[in-house]
Amino acid sequence: MLDQIKPWACSFSGCDGGNPEADTWLCGIEWGLEQEAADEYYIRQKQEMLAGAVEVAKTLFNWKHSISYPYGVRFAKLYQAINRQPVQSYRSVAELSGEQLFKLNLYPIAFNSTADDLWHKYGFDEATSFPSKQLFNHWCFFNRFPFYAALRKQYQPKLIICTGVNYLKDFLMFFAGVDGVETIKSEVISINVNEKRILYWSKAGNSLLVVVPFFSGRFGLNSDALLQAFGSRIAQLQAEILQG
Repeated sequence: MLDQIKPWACSFSGCDGGNPEADTWLCGIEWGLEQEAADEYYIRQKQEMLAGAVEVAKTLFNWKHSISYPYGVRFAKLYQAINRQPVQSYRSVAELSGEQLFKLNLYPIAFNSTADDLWHKYGFDEATSFPSKQLFNHWCFFNRFPFYAALRKQYQPKLIICTGVNYLKDFLMFFAGVDGVETIKSEVISINVNEKRILYWSKAGNSLLVVVPFFSGRFGLNSDALLQAFGSRIAQLQAEILQG
C-alpha cells in the first residue's frame, strides 16, 4: 500500500495553493478540519491517495476567503505588519490580486486531534500501512519533506513564514533539507513584562525562514500588539538580510 500512496504523499497533497512564484510563502502544520465535514473529507482523501501525485500549479490565493476564518485574519494582520502597515488594516488584503502568497502544509492529512484513535477510526492504518499517525509523520519527514526542499530551491521565495514553534525542526527540514541549515537564531519579542514570545529564524538558500508561535492559544500570537511586533521585527530581518 505504501508504494501506491507514496507519489501522493510526496507531492503537493494537503496544501492550499496560491502562487509558487510569490515572494512570501506561508506554511502550517496541516489543514484545518471542521468536524461536521470529517466523514466526507476522509473518503475523498483515500480516493486522492490512490490517484497519484498532486501537481504544483500557479493559482491566485483567495485573500477574501482567507479572512473569513480566524487563522486567515491573524495572518493578514501579520502580513500587513511585515509590510509596515497597521494590523487594523488587515481587511485591505481582500483587494490584493492573490499573486502575493503561496500556502503550504507540512503534513497531508488533517485531524482535529493528535490522538491515534481518529487514525484508526477512519482506517488510515490500513490506507497507509502505518499503525499510527506519528509513524506516518516520521515517514513524511524523510520522504515527503525533500520534495518541498527542492521546491524552495526552485522558486526561492524571499520570505517563508511558518506557524508553530514546536515544529521548528520539521520546518527547517521541510524547506532547507538535511544540509541546508548553517545557523538557527532565536530572540524574544516582548510587548510588556508579561507578554513575551519567541521568534526563530534561519536562512534557507536565499530565503529568510521565520518560525512564529501559533496564531491562537495562551502562548500564541493572540493579540494585535504581538502580531504588530512580530511583523515589524520580520520586516527588519528582511532588510538586514538584503543589506548583508
